[in-house]
Amino acid sequence: MSTTTSAAGATPAQAAQTASALATKPTPSLPPLDGEALAKLVEGSSDAKDKHLVIRKLTDEIVIFSQPFTRSGLLSLGGRSTAVRLPSGVFVYASHPYTAATQNAMDLIGGKVKWLVTPDGEHSMFIDEWVKAFPDAKPIGVKRHQEKKPHINWAGLFGAGGEDQTYGFEPDISLHQVSAHVNHELVAIHHPSGTLLEADMLFNLPPKEQYSRAGGLPFFTKLAGGMSSFSPGGTAQGLMAKSVASDKELLKKELQPIMAAKFDRIVPCHGDVIENGGKVEWDKVWGKYA
Repeated sequence: MSTTTSAAGATPAQAAQTASALATKPTPSLPPLDGEALAKLVEGSSDAKDKHLVIRKLTDEIVIFSQPFTRSGLLSLGGRSTAVRLPSGVFVYASHPYTAATQNAMDLIGGKVKWLVTPDGEHSMFIDEWVKAFPDAKPIGVKRHQEKKPHINWAGLFGAGGEDQTYGFEPDISLHQVSAHVNHELVAIHHPSGTLLEADMLFNLPPKEQYSRAGGLPFFTKLAGGMSSFSPGGTAQGLMAKSVASDKELLKKELQPIMAAKFDRIVPCHGDVIENGGKVEWDKVWGKYA
């Protein structure tokens, strides 16, 4: 019988041990980032795709790229990519267009971009742009990308053997597949900062930051209370969590290493960043299934 793996090359027990060890492990210091300079990059851009983009430094290791995103023309969810600086290179959780301001931000962030991760099977709309910009980086996705994006030279596809590989961002970052989720999620945890990155596992609406340069939330979104029901503890969020996974036993197994990890911040693709208490908010959504 083969052993189930939940992070790249690690069993749930091994992943839990790694997470515990890294929670207190010091990280080699990186040069400080100029957050003000990063934020101002969008103001001088002539790229139309930068009109509503927000670039923000969370820490000297983490920079986020936030923008409006509407699903089916109705659901104002917001979209976001995250760049994480490691001593060995830059890891990008890619889910927004590669714009002129984004390029300038990556130059300011510095370091070689080595990994381009699609957050799940659906968040691959812009991966081609990132691969074109960084042809030497390792694209990492999920099994369905074999058919959706066959032209990309994937370094690893979770669900097709990629979960058994190591990529070089370990042990600072661990990737956890949740294939029980209908979108086949790839959750990333940056252990030194206690930050979890995710796509469709958890929403934190309303997406105020993502619409902050677009005149605020759309009228009908405001009318719907900012869609705050799609946030941890919200009714819509709970119903969504209940419906996205048919195999509850597989879900439980895949959630275990995530639940065992130590993190306090959650950076979602949809909605505002949860700066503190992220583990509590995560448990509100997924605790009952783990």
